[in-house]
Amino acid sequence: MNLKVILVMVGVAAISAASFGQGFRGGFGGPGGGSPTMMLMRDDVKTELKLTDEQKAKLQEIQDSTRQQFMDLFQGGGFGQDREAMRKAMEPIIKKSTDQTNQVLTADQQKRLKEIWIQMSGNSTVMNADVQKDLGLTADQKAKIDDLNKRQQAANQEVMEKVRSGEIQREDVRDIMTKNTKVLNDEIGKVLTQAQKDKLKDMGGKPFVATDPAPGGGR
Repeated sequence: MNLKVILVMVGVAAISAASFGQGFRGGFGGPGGGSPTMMLMRDDVKTELKLTDEQKAKLQEIQDSTRQQFMDLFQGGGFGQDREAMRKAMEPIIKKSTDQTNQVLTADQQKRLKEIWIQMSGNSTVMNADVQKDLGLTADQKAKIDDLNKRQQAANQEVMEKVRSGEIQREDVRDIMTKNTKVLNDEIGKVLTQAQKDKLKDMGGKPFVATDPAPGGGR
């Protein structure tokens, strides 16, 4: 995995939480690992959704195109530490990719994909405006989650800067990001009531058995 790909991964994660609040916009919104559509990089998810060969081919084309657009954006972006500018630059790419993906999936597949996303992402899904509404979060809860969101962005931005400076090895990025995500999920769990946690679990639908340990395990 080269440095450009690492920077794209970290950059996407750094702003993904901020984009959760935009809602699904008629389908599945939000960039990077914060998006249900990112689950489609997993072979076990493709199997669960019973994707046809034609669907898999179309989705791979969308993923390849989106990945290249991200790499091109980061290569010439010059965003520095301006995450807001980065987010705005990525929005049209994300929206186009999301719209294209939703055109490939059936309504039932989209529903199941959302359920899998909730199961796999855990409490962090409550940063999504639609999920917040479904769970009936209070203004105080939303404010606390927003604060956690900002802390997560800052932590991921620090990771990106350390990758660039050489303080963090590229092969260590995945483990660091996984730890950051676990901390975020744990802290959000402290904000939710037990009833909200139970409802979020119900929204995950029937249990999904993960067999692919990492995204992008194949086509």
